[in-house]
Amino acid sequence: MKQWLTLLAWVIALTTLIPEADATPLYMARSGRTCDNCHSLPNTWFDPPEVWRRKCTLSCASCHVDPNGGGLRNVGGRYYGRSTLPMYWAVERPLDDRTFEELREFLGPDNEPTSAPASGPAQPADRQMDPRPPGSPEPNAGPNWGRPLLGSSEMSWLDGRYGDLNADPLFQAGGDFRLGFWSAGPLIFPMQADFHAAAHPVEHLTLATTVGVRGDAEGFTATAEGDPPIEMRDVWLMTHEWPALSYARVGRFLPAFGHRVEDHTAYTRRPFGLSQEDPGNRVLGAEIGFTGNYPYASAMAFVPVERNNGGNPFDAAEGYGGALNVGYRHMGWSLGASAMLRNRPLDNGGDTLDGSVQWSFNPWYYWKDLPLTWLGEVAVGRLQRPFSGRKTTQIATYQTLSWTAKRGLALQLRYDFWEPDREVIDDAIHRPGVAAEWIIIPGVTLRVDLRVGIPEAGGGEPPADLFAQLHYWF
Repeated sequence: MKQWLTLLAWVIALTTLIPEADATPLYMARSGRTCDNCHSLPNTWFDPPEVWRRKCTLSCASCHVDPNGGGLRNVGGRYYGRSTLPMYWAVERPLDDRTFEELREFLGPDNEPTSAPASGPAQPADRQMDPRPPGSPEPNAGPNWGRPLLGSSEMSWLDGRYGDLNADPLFQAGGDFRLGFWSAGPLIFPMQADFHAAAHPVEHLTLATTVGVRGDAEGFTATAEGDPPIEMRDVWLMTHEWPALSYARVGRFLPAFGHRVEDHTAYTRRPFGLSQEDPGNRVLGAEIGFTGNYPYASAMAFVPVERNNGGNPFDAAEGYGGALNVGYRHMGWSLGASAMLRNRPLDNGGDTLDGSVQWSFNPWYYWKDLPLTWLGEVAVGRLQRPFSGRKTTQIATYQTLSWTAKRGLALQLRYDFWEPDREVIDDAIHRPGVAAEWIIIPGVTLRVDLRVGIPEAGGGEPPADLFAQLHYWF
């Protein structure tokens, strides 16, 4: 029995080979103390008195085109990635990560929201005007071009807030590339090569897609010979830039559930059918939601896709499902809950009913000399066993405590737990770990994780592995 438990632990460690880019809720939790990511000088962008007209948000939509995070970054994400995160070559910010109270004091009483003008152009005739101050540099071309054909909406991001970046482009592109090293081989292999694109032809409408190379732990040759080597991951059409940062979209995407952490092998992600690397985890559906501070909510209905679809990303499978997310994100903390139902044939994943509670706490917002951020989640799910179809329950937790040692360098303690079947004795596994994340220059990150998988039944040497990844994005 002990040999089988040790083998199970190694199998679980082996499945951590090919993580892909995802959103980083730690950045979301920390950003409550970087109001100057948007409220930067010269101060011509004010919050209007009506909360539903404000653009402030601590959601994934503040940095990503996808309201649920991951993939293509919008102007806020690109600016945050080059001004706040990197250790070297960072664009200087007008304020130095001030708290909200310090920011208000810095801006002065004349800029209080109750007496401030509306945020953004107020009249349709003004929407094609350049709101940047005289003498500002022209927006750089980069991977972003043009303007929406009829001008920007009142709720779109504005030029002049992000240096020389184009805040509301007609077309934008981006990419995520990762190279991995795993100590067990040792192996050096391609983890990710994703290309993102979005078109914003007119206000309130965006079409976005992501295509990518399927990584293979066997190396570069095996990746190139994959079947298929390139696949469409996401494609959706969204109407957005509405009051309270509300939106609606239809297409193919990953369901929104829990913390969309960067490590898709986390036990709150992969065992719940939410990891990026499996095309069968995508769905075809419709989603509505809003992400304005402080409460947020989203709801979606979907049908699953065929796992063996021969490369057709729109091959709908039998079944149906839905997901619901609600919560509250404050400047220094957040609390949320998720629920997801999937009704599918057993050979396509089976029926599941999952629930999750997520939270974050950022004492750094309250005490500037305590640069800690705590992120956590507990997920519980009902699922069918793959052969018998009998229903059982799984439980997983995810915990990360991150210390920002200095700009660009974060040291982390992490603990994962997974009990895959509540009816099986001593099948749970604990996985503590430590990590260092070094954001060297804008767009380049080196991350090293040391993890130990400890079966609850004990026995044998717990498998430990060192995993490193080099990530470049633009």
